[in-house]
Amino acid sequence: MKLKPTPLFCLVLALGLVAIPVFSASVEPLKIEHSPVTLAVRGQNILFRTRVTPGAHPIKAVTLFYAVSRDAAPYKIAMQNSGAGWFTGSISADMTTELKQILYYIEARDVADSTSETPWYTLVVKNSGTPEVTPTAQDEKGSSWTKPALIAGGVILAGGAALALASGGGGGGGGSSDGATTNNSAGTYNGSVTRCVQPPGSSSTCSSRVMTLVIDANNTVSSDTLAEGQHLEGKLSGSNFLLVSTVAETNGTGQLQYLGTVINNRIAGSIQGTLSTPTGTGTYSGNFNAIK
Repeated sequence: MKLKPTPLFCLVLALGLVAIPVFSASVEPLKIEHSPVTLAVRGQNILFRTRVTPGAHPIKAVTLFYAVSRDAAPYKIAMQNSGAGWFTGSISADMTTELKQILYYIEARDVADSTSETPWYTLVVKNSGTPEVTPTAQDEKGSSWTKPALIAGGVILAGGAALALASGGGGGGGGSSDGATTNNSAGTYNGSVTRCVQPPGSSSTCSSRVMTLVIDANNTVSSDTLAEGQHLEGKLSGSNFLLVSTVAETNGTGQLQYLGTVINNRIAGSIQGTLSTPTGTGTYSGNFNAIK
């Protein structure tokens, strides 16, 4: 026997009175991976990098917030996408002239305006050649600024020092007002790279060799000699760039990040990374320098 829908059931359907349960799957939130910068040399740009993994929505912006003291309103710098989920930004050298420390944190925001933040970190600023100083323990997120600093004419007045606000990170690369770098940085840079690896439970060993970096008219940074046997390529963001390589050691595999900055006609950079082995995790370190 075929059942026919009753007029009442048809009316219920028409009025949308039948509730159909909707189940939403849980999604991972935005995730920020960041190794805190705890020490900087006065008179040099301070470079920051972080890796952001999106959740349910694409990433909209990654921002570096920093303050000269606990009582000062934080200033913000938009971090640039360097590819592979990495974002970079910098505080220009002129901001560190009179400072002993900087407080900072990083915020990631997606297109749905969901956010994720790191804790506040304390970065110690020292003179070149002075002994390293152990920075103050990082502040919790709740210790954000409590009152605005006096801001007038584009100058922050805090702790008795007048600091000109920078419009963006980095200097010396010929940056324009929108953060793009002009062709002043284009050219071939020759220099050397020193890479050190420290396997778990072992001492560090280092090796050095000559290398060449090229920045073209479109601000593409490339090198066939920075990482032996690999072609690395990235984009210049302001004065900074990030190149990523993979390596295979005899006892493990790893990933290296080459973070560099263009200062006038030279490049200075640092190397960081991790080595995964059957017995644990090791580290990479080092630096590279080149002149156009």
